[in-house]
Amino acid sequence: MSETWGALAQSLPAATTLTDIYTAAKRGTVEVIACNRSSSTTIRISHAINGAADTGAQYLIYDAALASGETKVTARFTVRAGDILRGYSASGAVAFNVNGIEEDA
Repeated sequence: MSETWGALAQSLPAATTLTDIYTAAKRGTVEVIACNRSSSTTIRISHAINGAADTGAQYLIYDAALASGETKVTARFTVRAGDILRGYSASGAVAFNVNGIEEDA
């Protein structure tokens, strides 16, 4: 059976609030797109293996500048069931989209 790459989750976290944006149900390959809908801000994206509590080692992007109307995309990476992706923006105006493919193990 073939799988199709597509949207897995969307989130618009409140300002200065680290928020779970996606919890993997299966093994998969994903990327995170952060789109700034307002004035310049900073963003963070983390990958918590097996839903671990937040630590500095989890960050893929940390306090990266994101100009008004700008989009940043992570490299594609793998997740396992129970992994959590988290997003943060200083402004609360950044939409996070997780695209990818989940596979049966």
